[in-house]
Amino acid sequence: METLGRESEPLPSEKLRAVIHNLKEERSDTIEKLFYEKDKSNILPKLLENQIYAYIELIKEIEKHTTKFEYPISVAFKDDNNNVYYCINNPEENCYITLYSDPINEESPRAYIHNYAREYNSDSRECTLAVAEPKKFVAKNSLRCFEDFLKIVHPCEAYINSVIAKMPENCYNI
Repeated sequence: METLGRESEPLPSEKLRAVIHNLKEERSDTIEKLFYEKDKSNILPKLLENQIYAYIELIKEIEKHTTKFEYPISVAFKDDNNNVYYCINNPEENCYITLYSDPINEESPRAYIHNYAREYNSDSRECTLAVAEPKKFVAKNSLRCFEDFLKIVHPCEAYINSVIAKMPENCYNI
């Protein structure tokens, strides 16, 4: 995959759709086969990491488009050390995902899964969110790792697709 986000102009919707399509095909054709056919060469973890890096790059590219039209809230933030991170909600899994775009000397992407539960107060019927300690994603050959990987990439795809849906077709300048 070519490096995203380096051009001065944001990528057009058709190019972004093609990248998403290629990532999904890679996942179904390669990653799922490796996982279910016993990855003897142990390359599945690297493929999972590469996919997450690709989604981080896509989100960085998509964020360029969110400044061009009204969109609910950007997913890009800065932490106290001025590092950019991306926070994406995954309501189907009752979690949200935090992705850091520039992992420094780390073996796997800086991706965190924050599980949450809704707690209801019986007296007032008010709901509060109880967020569990974040779990860092570490790629390895295991069913749990693959499930965590899907928890990360599915909301990334949903976010990217929602922004692409608002973009004019084949438009370089929105």
